[in-house]
Amino acid sequence: MHECSNQTRQELWATVGNPYHFVDCGLDNVFLIGIKYKKCACGEIVAEIPSIKQLLTLIARDVVEQEFSLSGTEIRFLRKRLRMKQLDFAKQLGVEAGTLCRIENGHDPVSERTDKFVRLYYAVASKDPVLLGQIQRDLAERFSSWQHLTSPKKIVAHMTEDNEWTADLVAAQICKAV
Repeated sequence: MHECSNQTRQELWATVGNPYHFVDCGLDNVFLIGIKYKKCACGEIVAEIPSIKQLLTLIARDVVEQEFSLSGTEIRFLRKRLRMKQLDFAKQLGVEAGTLCRIENGHDPVSERTDKFVRLYYAVASKDPVLLGQIQRDLAERFSSWQHLTSPKKIVAHMTEDNEWTADLVAAQICKAV
């Protein structure tokens, strides 16, 4: 039986060329740059992620503001950010709990109506001032430009020298091949 220790762990730095794949957030398409993480010989990876609440808020904003349709996984991520049970969230959306379950698990497609309502509901329920301001400015434009996307774009967040998370569009383009 292996026990991880400082002797079996290698300290690494997440860079544009070697970003940290942040699957623990619940999304498969999130990569981080500018953080330290340790990788053990056994394969276990432990990341030091500062300001996690700010990072998750940034990811949620990026998901809500994306130009393409939400995936079921992204809807689950937003629901969990609101700390809502599936049954309660389904009730707020006006869908059956079983339908929401199938959507979140990728068995049912996300309808345009559900997609738009999830975005609006999240912005209002989260009370995120950035999202609320954005919705006030371009609600009609965003809803009229809705497009269906079969696979989500990569989200890359970068830890700045000021210990603030920012979305990194350049790194997202570079990380497409990762």
